[in-house]
Amino acid sequence: MPAQGAAHPYAPEPGTQSAPAQQANDPHAIAMPARAAAAPAKAPYAYVVTPVPELNWDGNWPAVAAALPLRGTAQQLAMQAEMVKCYFEGNAAVFNLRVPIETWRTPGNIEKLTTALAERFGRVVRVDSELGAVWYTASAEAQAYREACQRIAEDMVAKDPFVNSMIRELDAWVVPGSIVPPQTAAAAAA
Repeated sequence: MPAQGAAHPYAPEPGTQSAPAQQANDPHAIAMPARAAAAPAKAPYAYVVTPVPELNWDGNWPAVAAALPLRGTAQQLAMQAEMVKCYFEGNAAVFNLRVPIETWRTPGNIEKLTTALAERFGRVVRVDSELGAVWYTASAEAQAYREACQRIAEDMVAKDPFVNSMIRELDAWVVPGSIVPPQTAAAAAA
């Protein structure tokens, strides 16, 4: 991280145009998809799983999103979205999702996600989406799980009596980055 008051290493040189200003002047510039503003490292609110009895569902969006039979950008929509709320409007279950990247919210992706949710719950479903920063997603949950498995594997190696005796007696070392946690049954099946 740059020292306080120092310029960011990727900041434009003083006196140059910003990327959006350059794109506005260049008819051949590539437009990047809209993204939500950068999210703070820590969520500004706690994750609350709210059961939805009408769907006979515990309300755990990351678990449902990870299990939906989707591929491509529709899968990214499900995995990267955060459920704001789920409620009923008439006979339709409405899933209000927050999505970090605008291009994932295309009508085709929303339609695929709606169909997958309708099949999963056996009910009429509508998906509403908004652009915004997310924290509690299936993707974030999977990443946290992988990191926890990595920490456990590294701790096991660090505490292993055989490994420690090799380090002491033979001046050996564990190659950094060489510790890989074993695959879980779920990951192996994927």
